[in-house]
Amino acid sequence: MNDTALKKIKTYLPSAGTFVRGLVFSLFLYSTVTLMTSEEKYTEPAFAAAIGTASSLLFIAAVAVVYIAAFGFLRSVPIEKTTLLFASVLFSCTVLYGMNDAYLFAAVSAVQAAVCFYCFSGPKAVLTPKNNRRLTVIGYLALGTFFSVWIGGLTALRYKMYISPCFDFGIFAQMFESMRRTGLPVTTCERDMMLSHFAVHLSFIYYTLLPFYYIFRTPEFLNIAQAVVLTSGLIPMYLICRRKGLSMNATLALGAAYAFYPSLSAGCFYDIHENCFLTPLILWLLYAVDVDSTIGIFLSAALVCAVKEDAPVYVIFVGVYMFFAKKKILKPAVLLAVCTGYFLLAIKYLDTYGDGAMMYRYSNFSSEDGTMRDIVKTVLTNPGYVFLQCLNAEKAEFFLKVMLPLGFLPLISKKFYNYILLGPFMLINLMSYYPYQHSLDFQYNFGPAAFLLYLTAENLSQFKPGKRPKLACLCALLSVLGAFSFVGYRTSYLSYYEKTADVVEQIDEVLAEVPEGVSVSAATFLLPHLADREVLYQVNGRLHETEGRTEYVVLDLRYSEFAELEPMYLDAGYEIVYEIPGAASVLRCPFYSGD
Repeated sequence: MNDTALKKIKTYLPSAGTFVRGLVFSLFLYSTVTLMTSEEKYTEPAFAAAIGTASSLLFIAAVAVVYIAAFGFLRSVPIEKTTLLFASVLFSCTVLYGMNDAYLFAAVSAVQAAVCFYCFSGPKAVLTPKNNRRLTVIGYLALGTFFSVWIGGLTALRYKMYISPCFDFGIFAQMFESMRRTGLPVTTCERDMMLSHFAVHLSFIYYTLLPFYYIFRTPEFLNIAQAVVLTSGLIPMYLICRRKGLSMNATLALGAAYAFYPSLSAGCFYDIHENCFLTPLILWLLYAVDVDSTIGIFLSAALVCAVKEDAPVYVIFVGVYMFFAKKKILKPAVLLAVCTGYFLLAIKYLDTYGDGAMMYRYSNFSSEDGTMRDIVKTVLTNPGYVFLQCLNAEKAEFFLKVMLPLGFLPLISKKFYNYILLGPFMLINLMSYYPYQHSLDFQYNFGPAAFLLYLTAENLSQFKPGKRPKLACLCALLSVLGAFSFVGYRTSYLSYYEKTADVVEQIDEVLAEVPEGVSVSAATFLLPHLADREVLYQVNGRLHETEGRTEYVVLDLRYSEFAELEPMYLDAGYEIVYEIPGAASVLRCPFYSGD
């Protein structure tokens, strides 16, 4: 056989690369199918025992043969790599779904990053669709719609299923009803007394939602509004990406990273908090700094300060950043002076006339009386202690959950002043001993997340143009994996609602027996559904503190602690108005005086 014949035969044979890619693809596909169909959890030894060796090898071999035959005929490496990448992402999502394990997430992400590096490298990389401004804008609209529907829908369903507690959702539900009636944010359930919410937190930003609450007067609206507010952050995110000179593909990929970023989506499931405004407002502030818009800078800064008494701290970091990054003096000086002054006045007001600023969350930095002065002194004089407080096993896991979905890009910069914007993450999330501030499942991530997303776009712009879309796509994929790992299990609300629909309807029926306008004490998960009452307290399990305090008591009989409490109320003279066993009961106090 001559050389010409051999060459002709070789043209019909798959390449060695196709053989390898076919084998890896079949392994990914086999693992995904097995994970999806097995009745055993893959974390249990029984999972491996239930798998047949012969059938597994036959499946892998069959898929590999089909893959090699198909792509050997097509002879298109980009299509092969695209298919391989898709299979790896499907496998990673299946492995991570609902696991909520930082180290598993890191291991799978490392595998995914290796696959991405291979698939995106070389002249024959994965297929890249042609993109333009119109398609990118459509992509952002689709991502925003997805986020609003996904997060808003699930958190509204959370309320519907009676699993949103008094602290903190019941507080805001009652507060908005008070604002609707009187214009004042008065609650009774927040501190067990008639009190303005502004005695606890100076959250003037809530008034921006009040006009919409007049239209959609329901507690579900509040959780949906939180999702929409966070979705609005996609607008400044898009503008920042374009300002940084990122391509349309890179811009769209970072939009996807935003929409799936666990630090944003996971925090919504503790129901609405004013912190949700921080993400879009801080991004608008940073965009205004980038374009040097005086009106934009000071308007955005004012709105950020209106979110909460501690929100000026975010603006202070931006002001310091402006000194070094933008070589400005007057604007940042004014910004720092005004925001620092407002911050100190807000803390003084709460300490004097309110419930006090929550400086106890940083008591690990004070050996005296926990004042801000003590905390600042410790930070300035003992930096080693600061780093020690930021580093422990729990915070290391949190660090992975926050940074890995962004490919650690916020930490990679040639410009020293960019690291100033890591300050809020360190101060708010890592320095405090308060466990909720270094957990994805609470609202304390919304502010720092804005800085990290901005730094992702900023630091990405420092790479060569050819690498930017690839790294941006990696961030998008890692954020998707993070969402599957740390937020995906929330979709179980759908099946939980189906299982508990009868009980939910029964509780609805019971609560309908509570007359309008009467004072009520209610169990924590029922209280938000009675938020239109002017006098509303949480049942705390201590009868001597609630006896005779309100005219009606509503108990949640799904939980033994309240079921056991009911006989105590009856012994004290309360009367059952309406009850469905296993659901809820309404009791009336015949000796209620109304005082």
